[in-house]
Amino acid sequence: MSEPRAPRKRADDGRRAEIIEAAWRLIAREGVAAATTRKVAQEAGVPAGSLHYWFAGMDEVLEEVVAAVADELRQGAEAGAGSGQLVDRLRGAFRAVRDNDPGRQLAMYEMTAWALRKPRLAHIAQRQYAEYDRLATKQLAAWADETGAELPVDPAVAGTFITALFDGLTLSWLANPENTDVDAVLTFASVLLEQHASIAAQAQ
Repeated sequence: MSEPRAPRKRADDGRRAEIIEAAWRLIAREGVAAATTRKVAQEAGVPAGSLHYWFAGMDEVLEEVVAAVADELRQGAEAGAGSGQLVDRLRGAFRAVRDNDPGRQLAMYEMTAWALRKPRLAHIAQRQYAEYDRLATKQLAAWADETGAELPVDPAVAGTFITALFDGLTLSWLANPENTDVDAVLTFASVLLEQHASIAAQAQ
């Protein structure tokens, strides 16, 4: 498996963040195949050759786009923290999805499939889902610490469950928004986890 190259540390003037945002805008608007070095540089308003001053190549840019998506979801989930209700964390994370440009959400699915079709780029999809799993596991662990709940399975397994839930729910919402009751699904998932967590705690 191809390993990503070490990132270049050229972030002092915020240009890296601007290029990452430009790449995300471009992918959302035109698709992942459009994300060439030349077009991303043009979108960011920098000379094409200078992009390599901040990034080792487009692989690194795409990995940073993935990290930015995970960070937005994290911020959404943390916005719902403190109530003691798991559903509030889930709602907060989905709010980050709902309030975003639908083109960006579609772009993430497209980028996953695109990367998996190219063995050289498979690590991008792997990082994408590793970030999602890490975020979900962290949020579940924070909820458990906050409430004293005992998760009924290994936290990493529960995290993967939440990742799979969000993955399918987001795609369903994008394809059929009028008939996808997001809040009902998130409430149902949180009730299931809370009930099993309660049972696990009582069995101690």
